[in-house]
Amino acid sequence: MAEEKIVTLAKQKKNLKGLSNLLGGLGFTKISYASKSLTVEKIKGRDLKGKPYLEYRVEFTPKSIEFTFSYQTRRNRLSRLMELMPTFLNILQVAEDYYEVRPTGIFPQINDLFSEFSKMVDRDTLEFSTELSQLQQKYQELNSKYQDLVRSSEANTRILLECERKRDELQRQLDHLTGMSDDLLKESLYNWIKLHSGTIDVREFSRANQVAVTRVEEGLNILIRDGYLRRRFD
Repeated sequence: MAEEKIVTLAKQKKNLKGLSNLLGGLGFTKISYASKSLTVEKIKGRDLKGKPYLEYRVEFTPKSIEFTFSYQTRRNRLSRLMELMPTFLNILQVAEDYYEVRPTGIFPQINDLFSEFSKMVDRDTLEFSTELSQLQQKYQELNSKYQDLVRSSEANTRILLECERKRDELQRQLDHLTGMSDDLLKESLYNWIKLHSGTIDVREFSRANQVAVTRVEEGLNILIRDGYLRRRFD
C-alpha cells in the first residue's frame, strides 16, 4: 500500500478542542487531540496478514490541514483520489469555524482528476491501464519480430518457433488479464467461499480457475477491504 498527502495551507483561528468534539461523532476510527494539533483517522478492515488498511488521515496543525490517503497501485491512485476528494472537502467545510483555509493546495489534485477524466473510456481503462499497456507493448514487439521471421529463410526456423511460443504465452496472459476483471474475480471468490462453507484454499481456487495465487490474494484483500468478508481470527 502506498500513501499520498495533500497539504492545504490554513491558519488556525481558535482552539481545536471544539473541533475534536465536533468530529468525534462522525465515525472516525481514531481521534488524537493535543494542545496544538488534532489527528483523525479512518481505518477500513485488515488484510490477510492482519495489517490495518488506512482509509485516510486528517492532521490539523496551526498552519495547515493535511489529508493523507492510501492506494494500492499507481493505476489505483486517481480512482482513490476521486473517491475521497469529496470527503476532504466536507471536512474542510466542517472546520471552517476553526481555520482560514487557502485551498490552492488542492488544485493540483483536482487538475489531475480532470486531465484523467478526459482520457478515460471506462472504469477498466483506469483499473488496468498501466499493466495492460506494458503487456500489450511486449506482445506487439514479439509479434513484430515474429512477422519478420516469417519472411526470413528457413534457416531461422528454431528462432521462429521460440518467438511464436513466447508470443502465444503473452497472448494467453493478455486474454487472461482482460478477461478476469476485479469485479469478476470478486464474484468468483465470493461464490466459491459460499459453496465451501465460508472457507477457501487459495491454491485450490488458483488451480481450478487458472488464476495466479497472488491475484487470488489480491481479490481476497479487496473483498475484506470492501466489507464482504471477515477474517475468522479477527
